[in-house]
Amino acid sequence: MDTKKLDKWADLLLDTGKRNNLINFKDTRASTVEVLLPSSDVLFEKVDGTVSFEVFDPKIVEEDDDTEESCAPEQLQIGTPEDPSEPEQLQIGTPEDPSEPEQLQIGTPEEFSEPDQLQIEMSEKSDVSGGKAAFLAQYSGKIKRQNQILLYNAATNPLTAVKNIDKKAREFIEETGVNVAYMAFGFVHWKESAASNYVFRAPILLVPIQLEQASAVEPYFIKSAEDDIIVNPTFSYKMDAEHGVKLPEYNDEGLTAYLEKVKRLVAKLQWTVTAECKIGIFSFLKINMYRDLKDNAKAILANQNVRQLLGEPTSTEKLYGDEGTAGSLIDPLIELHSVVDADSSQIEAIEMAKTGKSFVLQGPPGTGKSQTITNIIAECLSDGKKVLFVSEKLAALNVVYDKLKQAGLAEFCLQLHSHKANKKDVIADICHTLRAGKSAVSSKADAEIAIKEKAQHQLDAYAVELHKLRPVIEKSLYQLYESYAAFRSTPDVEFPIPQLASKGESYLIETAALLEQYTDYIPSIGYDYRKNPWYGYINQDTSYQSKNEVKGDLSAVSQFLQVLIPLQQEISEKYKIQCTSVEDAQLWNSFFGFAATSKLITPSLLDRERFDAVNSALHKLQAQSADIMAARSVLGAVFDDDIYKLDGAAYHKKLTKQFGGIFSRLFNAEYKQLITDLRLCKKDGKKPAYNEAVSMTERLAYYQQKTLEFVEAEAPIKAFLGEAYHGVETEWDYVTEQMSALGAIFSNSIAFGTLEHYNDFTSERDIFADYHQKLDETFAVCSADTFKRVDGYFDRAILNTHSAPCNLVLARLADCLSEMDKLDNWCHFRTLLSKLDDKQVVPYVNAAIGLNIEPKHIVGAFQKQFYYQWIDSILSGNSVLSAFNRISQDKAIRTFSEKDTEQFEINKAKIRAELSSMRPSLDMIASGSALAILLREGEKKRKQKSIRSLLAETGELVQRVKPCFLMSPLSVSTFLAPDSVHFDVVVFDEASQIFPQDAIGAIYRADQLIVVGDSKQMPPSNFFNATIEAEDNDEETGDVTDFESILDLCSTSMQQLRLRWHYRSRYEQLITFSNKNFYDSDLVTFPSSKVDAPGIGVDYYHVDGVFDRKVHTNRKEAEFIVDLIYQNIEKYPNRSLGVVAFSVAQQDLIDKLLSKRRQSTPEKEYFFKNDVKEPFFIKNLETVQGDERDTIIFSIAYGIDAQGRLLHNFGPLNRVGGERRLNVAVTRAKCNVQLVSSMHYTDIDLKHTSAEGAKLLREYLDYAENGSVALERSISVSPFEQFDSDFELEVCDYLRSKGFAVDTQVGCSGFRIDLGLKLPDSSDYVLAIECDGATYHSSKNARDRDRLRQEILERMGWKFYRIWSTDWFRNKSVEQLRLLEAAADAVKNPTKAEVKSVDSQPAETFEEVAVEKHFEFPAYKAADFFEVCRRHHHSDFKAIVKEILEVESPLSEDLFLKRIVWYFDREKVTSVVQRAYEQQMYGCQRYGIIRRNGFLYLDNGKEVQFRGPGDVERDIKQIAPEELAAGMFEILKQNVTADKSGLYRSLAAQCGVTRVGKAINEAMDAALNVLSDRIIIDGEQVSIK
Repeated sequence: MDTKKLDKWADLLLDTGKRNNLINFKDTRASTVEVLLPSSDVLFEKVDGTVSFEVFDPKIVEEDDDTEESCAPEQLQIGTPEDPSEPEQLQIGTPEDPSEPEQLQIGTPEEFSEPDQLQIEMSEKSDVSGGKAAFLAQYSGKIKRQNQILLYNAATNPLTAVKNIDKKAREFIEETGVNVAYMAFGFVHWKESAASNYVFRAPILLVPIQLEQASAVEPYFIKSAEDDIIVNPTFSYKMDAEHGVKLPEYNDEGLTAYLEKVKRLVAKLQWTVTAECKIGIFSFLKINMYRDLKDNAKAILANQNVRQLLGEPTSTEKLYGDEGTAGSLIDPLIELHSVVDADSSQIEAIEMAKTGKSFVLQGPPGTGKSQTITNIIAECLSDGKKVLFVSEKLAALNVVYDKLKQAGLAEFCLQLHSHKANKKDVIADICHTLRAGKSAVSSKADAEIAIKEKAQHQLDAYAVELHKLRPVIEKSLYQLYESYAAFRSTPDVEFPIPQLASKGESYLIETAALLEQYTDYIPSIGYDYRKNPWYGYINQDTSYQSKNEVKGDLSAVSQFLQVLIPLQQEISEKYKIQCTSVEDAQLWNSFFGFAATSKLITPSLLDRERFDAVNSALHKLQAQSADIMAARSVLGAVFDDDIYKLDGAAYHKKLTKQFGGIFSRLFNAEYKQLITDLRLCKKDGKKPAYNEAVSMTERLAYYQQKTLEFVEAEAPIKAFLGEAYHGVETEWDYVTEQMSALGAIFSNSIAFGTLEHYNDFTSERDIFADYHQKLDETFAVCSADTFKRVDGYFDRAILNTHSAPCNLVLARLADCLSEMDKLDNWCHFRTLLSKLDDKQVVPYVNAAIGLNIEPKHIVGAFQKQFYYQWIDSILSGNSVLSAFNRISQDKAIRTFSEKDTEQFEINKAKIRAELSSMRPSLDMIASGSALAILLREGEKKRKQKSIRSLLAETGELVQRVKPCFLMSPLSVSTFLAPDSVHFDVVVFDEASQIFPQDAIGAIYRADQLIVVGDSKQMPPSNFFNATIEAEDNDEETGDVTDFESILDLCSTSMQQLRLRWHYRSRYEQLITFSNKNFYDSDLVTFPSSKVDAPGIGVDYYHVDGVFDRKVHTNRKEAEFIVDLIYQNIEKYPNRSLGVVAFSVAQQDLIDKLLSKRRQSTPEKEYFFKNDVKEPFFIKNLETVQGDERDTIIFSIAYGIDAQGRLLHNFGPLNRVGGERRLNVAVTRAKCNVQLVSSMHYTDIDLKHTSAEGAKLLREYLDYAENGSVALERSISVSPFEQFDSDFELEVCDYLRSKGFAVDTQVGCSGFRIDLGLKLPDSSDYVLAIECDGATYHSSKNARDRDRLRQEILERMGWKFYRIWSTDWFRNKSVEQLRLLEAAADAVKNPTKAEVKSVDSQPAETFEEVAVEKHFEFPAYKAADFFEVCRRHHHSDFKAIVKEILEVESPLSEDLFLKRIVWYFDREKVTSVVQRAYEQQMYGCQRYGIIRRNGFLYLDNGKEVQFRGPGDVERDIKQIAPEELAAGMFEILKQNVTADKSGLYRSLAAQCGVTRVGKAINEAMDAALNVLSDRIIIDGEQVSIK
């Protein structure tokens, strides 16, 4: 792969130009001093890290001597703090030129020009003969105390230069993690060529130092860091590159000897060496990064993440990790090993990290980046991964380390941030962890997690069921609650909706629309449509012809009724009967018609019971009559009427009983008489035969019997029948006809009035006939067809013109005729009514009418009932919801909250136990092993190996002990050799401030890349001033240098996640501006219970200051800020404080003025201590990223100048991306921003600048002055109250009705409190009331939903109350009472505004001390050969051997034979024994016995283990190679790496051998060969693959 792109990055790291003071050192006024006393040799001997040198202050001596004169008074007055008009910081560019940055540079103007060096040397010489000599002469005798040093600066008080060096060194440490304060011993005076007239100086040896001052009134102390003396690597590289020679390594030979060595080396180049000592700012570590990229290009370009960033093809499997890992997390809240809190957006990042995928994590200000990184590291450690955490910012590293420390994981972390990488401390830390005890997890941990899981399941189940979309209705239960609450003022109409389960929202919408139409018809149709004259009219033909026909028909029927009604009244009155309808009239007409002529019907039959009895009897009589007449017909055909005079039954009995036999009939006179009687009745007179006589008499008897029965049956009814009844002779068809006609009349449930009381109808028949005639004539008035049509116009169920009373029908028809013009409207309404009927809601309409529901509520009442019934259906049909109640739910929340927080402690204990178990045992240390090397270095007092060398030898072991490294990009290349350590994952923090080329060294050392930062914050600052000018980009390499930071570069090719919850600002006003202008209001911020007031939120202070454009300062503003600092100390002594200036010059001026004030107020020095968690600082826009303080004071400085002009040049804000600096600045405060400005926002005229930074500065000034009103100018704000739902509106209305002041949707971001209850007569809030609606449902897990939001709000001064919609629906009165009690309590006992500590540790602990088990190999255990033989009866030898091998495998055959020789009846092993043994072992393979190289093995798949001395004494040669290999491997596991000889000796010692000879070495070599596929042998070094 082409290395051009990588070379491009590497070139950006190389700085060998003459602006680099490691190449071309110059004495400067601001950042260098020379050590005059003690001498260089003496001083060099003392710089071992144990001695602190007190800086001699000439000014103090002058004050003590009370002397006004000095040998060089002007030198002591140049650039002192009292004269801020002479800034010591180089400003590149002028105020008129905003395109040039105010770049922080190393050094001063002298360093960036290249004047004639000889002139400098000449001036120095003249100075030495003058100022320096006089200075030394004046003060050398004043040094009284031991270890005082005399410093010199030709241009100023040396103490001023020391302060500047200290300040710059601290800035470098905070921003880059690099200590750049050094003592330089010895200088090479070099030329570019022998002919050159210019001589340059380069320091030779560099000793890192620390500058310390306890307070402003204390002296400075200089202490050398306990680290290696460094040979100038940059100049050495330049010498090698240009002249082929390098500065020699320093080997503790002393200064004089070493400089002499250098002098001889450079003499051939005609260079010279001097031995002076200078103190200054030197930075050279980027040369290590350059070498890293150049020397390891192949390894770098093989890394998948680097390839992706370079746009090269990658292996997706390696790049994106294991896809299955993420999916395996069913419940992240249970399964993740978070050690600090994590919201859902943070959990998403942790889960992504767990998959092994590389990604970018965007973390806006205060969203918990360090918290998330801590959890990511913990999760990776739990997964057994090796982690590299990288940040250039010291603050970022410290924050994460502190969080890991609080989690108890600090002992598994190695801090190798450049200035903290003191090798003595590093080695001591590693060894301390190595020797630390191991821990275990309490047995109760799993039970606690199970309790949490159960509570979480209950909470999740409710949330799911409450907000799950229901089929058909396509709404969640909560949405139904909302919909139902919207109709809370609507009256109830109880009406069961048919087939509710099949009716959804579309049904409701359609039905509601129809009901809306219905209410629109009410004015024209009438409130009760059933009272409309046209009600029931069903003819939908509204054509003119049809309506004309209808009108005619209605008129005709009306006329008919007008005639009929009087006649009906007459008939009704006469007979006291009901004759009111047309149907009645037709019925009576029928009655009168047949009653007038009937000869059967009598008044008696008008009684229904009697009629039914007579009718039934007549039916029977008719049947009997038929039988009688049939029998008579048969008899009549043979006999005359005299036959009926005979007793048929008596004759028949005699014939059959008495004369049945032939002999009884012979000559019998009585028989003869019987036959004669019959013959006389026969029509033919002939004598009947016996059989004929029997048949005829039988028929006669039947006839006579039936006739008798008929007479008996007719007797009860005969009196009720008219003359038409003639007994058996009756005309039965007539009777049937008459009775049927009367029956038909009875079927109409007619009452006959007085008619049934008449004796007979003889006298009434004429009247009946008259009425019948009149009625016929009346019905003739209106044709049947007309009446039929009219009858068909109406729904008979509503208006039956036949059966309805005629007077009502007439009235109805009259109304219709009078409202013929409304027929069309009715027809349209009837169409609507038909549709309503299709929707099955006409009964609802009727019910609403019955309850007199106002028309405006008819639609709403139906919707309310619809939603109510759906809610009831869901609640009753769901076990989770039906069992829901507040008491249980609140308890589940308390349980979950407690156990969720508790699980962090469990996770800490689990991770600690797991990681501590990985530490190697110290019971078996092989000489030359990584373990031995590390422990030996830990015992040394001096001359310890460098960190790089140590890690190169023991890196794998160190990673087992310290699986997490915390480093800066510089320290990665400095301390980590390419092959010494490798990481599973590298995590970058504050990545927007890391150049891509700076990050590569860390990226290629890991498989997974996680880049954390904020693209809306600061880009990198080039503190090291690389002077290599990039050549014009070509097509292949230009793109890699187009990105400001590694964050920008990674964001183009990697998946991005974003943290969304903002925690830093305790008052939402502090983040609102940034959220709106930089993050599209996407951050989840939490409103404070306190409104904006002095001391919280954003405060604005206007100062009538003047901006000095020459020096870029505003003195009056700076003085005001110093006063403001002390006001804060008085008013808020417990708040941390920081000052942010918008320019470096203003920062320096404030610093100087504050230093002067501090000297006069020593009683306030406690506030400025640096050893507190959040020390006071004064910084500028470029350096404040990553810091946070309770209060931040801004110094704008810019404003009108002395001429009254505002040039609209706001320094870095005018540059492209300047707005990002503003974003950083305005998001540093946790409690209060105090903006000090000499401008009002109206002073900035956007016509004069197009810079986004200037525009936003104007908006922020406006926001600071005018509050949220300013934001509303630029965004659309609804003037109306906003509600998340109608359910919340119902709750709000209820509280307001009870006299409470309530605001809705409190907050400025996506998260808003549903209802905020205020203190009476105050703008402050006391109670946050949240429903379980949209905000509740939007939470991704139970932690967000049921714990975190409430905890955060309570920390911000709120009390919290949750309303459960399900309980509110079912038990509204009870829930309203509870709400009132909570509101009253909140008002009575408001929460104090104190912020609760987030890091309060729970009392419960789940870590136990693990029982320390010292490692030792198991002792050799021998089987009892005699007992085994006894069990096998000394017969099956191979079975005996197998049983012994089950205990002793692998077993030396030689040793075995010696132990069992007695089995073969011998005392020692002879050839006879050998042969017998061979014979006995023949076919041993069938027993699973393997014989190999003199050893017996059992083929049982068990892993071979090494055994130490035990029951049997063994020589090395009697131990199988596999067993020795197992021992070796275990020792290697404990030692990580070892050299061969040390490994052999260690294992031999375990075998009880003290001397390692040739035979033992051969045995060991054979064992090592067994491990060839599991180990790596590098020369004499052995390590596990």
